[in-house]
Formats: sequence, structure tokens, C-alpha cells
Amino acid sequence: MTTRAQRLLLLLAAVLGVACALLVAAPAGWLGAALASASGQRLQLAETRGSWHDGSALLVLRGGANSETATLLPGRLTWHVGLGRLWRGQVDLHMDDAALSAEPLRLEAQWRPGVWRLRQRAPWKGTVPAALLQGLGTPWNTLALRARLDLSVRGLDVQVADGRAQLHGDAQLDAMDVQSRLSQVAPLGSYRVLLHGAGASATLQLSTESGPLQLRGQGQWNGRQWRFEGRGSAAPQRAAELASLLGLLGEPAGDHVRIVF
Repeated sequence: MTTRAQRLLLLLAAVLGVACALLVAAPAGWLGAALASASGQRLQLAETRGSWHDGSALLVLRGGANSETATLLPGRLTWHVGLGRLWRGQVDLHMDDAALSAEPLRLEAQWRPGVWRLRQRAPWKGTVPAALLQGLGTPWNTLALRARLDLSVRGLDVQVADGRAQLHGDAQLDAMDVQSRLSQVAPLGSYRVLLHGAGASATLQLSTESGPLQLRGQGQWNGRQWRFEGRGSAAPQRAAELASLLGLLGEPAGDHVRIVF
């Protein structure tokens, strides 16, 4: 190898070394910008600290790019991205927010040309206030719900290839003692949402655990979009008080309203 070729190789190695160093040291703000762009400005990071692979921030929920509503997630979100297997197209994700859960969320991300996969490494459960949903805009900011949301996720495995997604795993959301500023009836009830992923399809089931506002329905996902159809009704002794709220939830159909999205 000639002296000139050796110099070129050394220069290339130096450039690559500097580029890798800059990438590893990239600030957490870079991650915030990427998250905001990917979510259509619905998820944002504020007061970021540290780097993109080892940092913390406040998580903000918004209704979109032009939304004036925003809600802060309780506590401070911290994250760590394990880079030990980056050469294989794989990283380990560790996210923690003590205000939401006593246990961190552990994920594994993999990618190769045209395919990426996100897999849960351990079951997770946490509790958040329903008031957070107001930051997502309509209809949540109109309903202004108050409740405790208990979420548990296990076996989550999402894979996207050629624009189609496959979803495996189960999630359960319990909305306890739900209230709304649009109704003087309090609580409206407690509800459970069950999600089951079966690969190229998934199902969603909504049921009422208790309360005068009765909601139930089922949804299906075909790998590209969701379709949900349900119904809402009121206990006979509360029908007059809940008529207006039911009218906002769906289209009248006899003694109930039809909820479709």
C-alpha cells in the first residue's frame, strides 16, 4: 500500500471516528425533535437533559401542530438506549417515570432494510390521570375527563414491513370512576378496554364495569387501520341527565346511541 493510500485511510478513519463521537454525544433535544416530527407534534419532549441515548425530559401531549392545548405527563421521563448490539441493527430501550409506575418499561428495537420491530422484554403496568388526554385535543379537551387510568401491557411485539404492521400481545386499560365537566352525574362509571394482537389482525373490546353510563363495543384492526363500533346508553333513572352527553358520543338509535369510528 502506498503512503498516499495509507494517509487517505487514516483520514477516513479519523472522519468516521469524529462522526461516531458526535453521534454518540448528540443531545437529547435531537431525540425530542425526531419524536415530535414522527408523532405529528402530538408527543413532545421539554426541558431535555443528557444525550439522545441516555437522558431525561418532561413528556408533553398535544393535539397536533396547530393545537393550543398541551398537558404534561406527571414526573420526569428518563431513558437509556443500550448500544451494545447496534452493529446487529438492534438496541435495548429502558424508560422510567416513577410518577407513573414503580417498574421501568423495557423494550428491544430491531431494524433491517424495509423492516423494523419493537418487542417488550418484561410486563409493565402503570397509573395515569385521565386529565392527560386533554392535551390531545378534540374530543378529549371537550369532555374534560377525570379518572384514574390503570394500564397494563404484556407480550407487546410490533413489526412493520412494507407498510403493513403485525401486532402481538395484550393490553388492558381500566378507567376508574370516570367524570366529565359536561355532566353533573358523577361518577359516570368505570370501564375496561382490552386489546389483543394476533399478528396481522387485532381486536379491541370495551365494556362497562359499573355506573349509570353504559358503554360497550368491539373494534378490529386489519394491519392498516382501526374500525370500532359500539353503543352507549343510560340507566333508566339517569336517562334525562345523560341525554346530552350521549348525544356527543354517537348517533341516536332508539334507546341508545351508536358509536362508530
